[in-house]
Amino acid sequence: MRSRRTAELKGLLVRLTFLGLILGIVIAAAELWRRAVYRYIRDPRRRYQSLLLRKFVLWFLIAVIIAFAFASRLGSVVTFAGLIAAGGVVALQSVILSIVGYFLLIGKFGIRVGDRVQIGGVIGEVIDIGLVRLHLMELSGGEYTPTGRVVAFANTIVFQPTAGLFKQIPGTNFLWHEITLKLSPDTEYDSLKERMLGVVEIILADYHEEMERQNRAIERSLISTSANGFRPKAQVRFTSSALEVVIRFPVDLQQAAEIDERVTHELLRELDREPKLKLTTSDSPGIMLRTDFASGAMAG
Repeated sequence: MRSRRTAELKGLLVRLTFLGLILGIVIAAAELWRRAVYRYIRDPRRRYQSLLLRKFVLWFLIAVIIAFAFASRLGSVVTFAGLIAAGGVVALQSVILSIVGYFLLIGKFGIRVGDRVQIGGVIGEVIDIGLVRLHLMELSGGEYTPTGRVVAFANTIVFQPTAGLFKQIPGTNFLWHEITLKLSPDTEYDSLKERMLGVVEIILADYHEEMERQNRAIERSLISTSANGFRPKAQVRFTSSALEVVIRFPVDLQQAAEIDERVTHELLRELDREPKLKLTTSDSPGIMLRTDFASGAMAG
């Protein structure tokens, strides 16, 4: 009996020694991985992703090694692992999907802290991206000012076709706004479009350098765009009670309110220049500004 216990004890010590050796090799390899990441990867985002992947691989290998070290037969390991995996998948389905969604969110064309995004009907700035949830600082109004609330979303939104995750094109920070003028039906419209566009183009010329930089960023992202992609556009159309002039123009998010105010002010001044243009006197407002072009302003 004593000799049997001695043999079992020696066997246990051999297993523990072998286990410690294997774990030491794995931990040493993980340390080399960490040093290589800090040495060769300069981008903070990619460095964080590599370190996170290292952590997952390290703990997975440690769990597998310990399971094999203390299992008497391979069949018991497979059976035990299968039962644990099946139960874990059922119980943690949402958590697993959130973790998978995390890696999709931080991918090459994913989002990062500081990006302005729209999820469903919420527009906000990303302040944190966790393994399970991401948090937005909610923004509202045409000026996109903080509401004081933080909104949390599960990372599973990337698998929900109806949720809708919109983000700015990498390297850009622009939106399209639209202003509509309802003029009297008897307005002379021969040079109407040129007059309205001329006013808007003069204002946007002050922001040309920044918008041109963003246009180049779009081209670098391999997204097709025309040479006149960031120029204002105007459309004249007749309705039963008015002659409508619809002008769409790009604005930088940081200066959107300033540009909207300048465009509105200068268009009203243009109405008073000869030949004068008269707004309609109907119950609906003669001039309207629209800023909620989520689908045109954001790109997934």
